[in-house]
Amino acid sequence: MSKMQMLIFATGIFIVALMFYGFVSGIELKTVTISNLEVDAKVIEEQINNDSLCSFKSIAIPESFNFGLGGSSRLFYDLVFSKEDVGGNTQLILSIKEHNKDEIIVARSVIAKGGVVLVDPGFIASDDPIAPFYDEDEIVLYPRAAITNNKAPANSFVALKEVILGNQTIYIIPCSTYIESDPNIPNNCIVNILKVGCYKLKLDEGSPSDTDVVSDCFDVAREVLEGQGLVSGLTWKQCVDMGYYKTS
Repeated sequence: MSKMQMLIFATGIFIVALMFYGFVSGIELKTVTISNLEVDAKVIEEQINNDSLCSFKSIAIPESFNFGLGGSSRLFYDLVFSKEDVGGNTQLILSIKEHNKDEIIVARSVIAKGGVVLVDPGFIASDDPIAPFYDEDEIVLYPRAAITNNKAPANSFVALKEVILGNQTIYIIPCSTYIESDPNIPNNCIVNILKVGCYKLKLDEGSPSDTDVVSDCFDVAREVLEGQGLVSGLTWKQCVDMGYYKTS
């Protein structure tokens, strides 16, 4: 075999190896992302299918996905929630995309048996009212987003179920583990549930009185004084005084 033939042969082997590596890496990426998406979907389905009128669970999502031989490749991604009507119910669609790319890598749908409210993560760690971020058709969680301008990345979310007069609604509420929230309420996800509860109280009542309390499903027990135990019964006055509801 001549040197030229050997070079052509070696080049061919190299190209085949690269194609094989890309093929294997693509399979591994699909496997990793599908596995993570299944975990997220299961959290939501558990809330939908349990027997309680109120329930919630929070889950953290990874900053990125490692795949390929020895985890040599890394994907920075967006976790997207969207919804569409299907026969009187709402189909909640979870999908994973490479960050700032349009192509969906994997997707998973969940039938919500009622309504779905998606809260955009833009309100996290900001002083903005929640109104512009409430009940969106699509929201995007980018867990690797930089902490800038006092805003932190949404690297976790809450799936909360509320049933009123037999009508079920699932709320997807983003939250962040990077935020130092109220020192008496160490869980930012709890804080964000309370914020949504305060906003719903305003929506439902129009002009709440100081003693009106948030809906039971959002009235998450909280510690107001260290060592004094957990309390509930968050009033409209407390919503305003504690900054959980902002008007401007």
